[in-house]
Amino acid sequence: MDTNFDLNKLKEIAEKSYPEDKHKIGAVLICENSKYFSGFTIRRSTVLGSTCAERMVLDNWYQDSARPKPIKIILVGKILRPNFNETHICYPCGMCRELYHQFIQINKIEDFTFECHSWDLKNNDTKTLKELLYYGKPFYE
Repeated sequence: MDTNFDLNKLKEIAEKSYPEDKHKIGAVLICENSKYFSGFTIRRSTVLGSTCAERMVLDNWYQDSARPKPIKIILVGKILRPNFNETHICYPCGMCRELYHQFIQINKIEDFTFECHSWDLKNNDTKTLKELLYYGKPFYE
C-alpha cells in the first residue's frame, strides 16, 4: 500500500489557503485503500471561525460514505509569523491535535501518524498523535 503523496502537489493544495497573503498550509489524509482527502487553511477574523487544513481533511473524510481507514496525515506549511521561515516544520495546532484525539477514540484507531514538512521540503518530522499530545505518555489508554 502506497502511503506517500507528492509534496509539491500538496504545496499546490496549500496555495489555495485563504486569504492568500496569510499562512499557507496543506494537509492530506492517506487511507488504507490508497484513497486520500486533502484540505487547506481558511483563516477568518476569529480563531473559531477559521478552518485548519487538518480539520478540512476530516470534514472531507466524513463526507465519503465509505470512510476508509485512515493511516496518516501529511502536512506542509508556510507560517507567516515573526522568526518563522520556509525551513520551519509545520505541526498541527492544539485544536487540531485535540480534534484528532477525539477522532481516533470515536473511530477506535489505536494511534495516528502526522508527517510534518517545512515549506522548502528540506525538513520533516514524523510524530504519532500520542507524541504530539502527551510527549509519548499513554495518557488515554
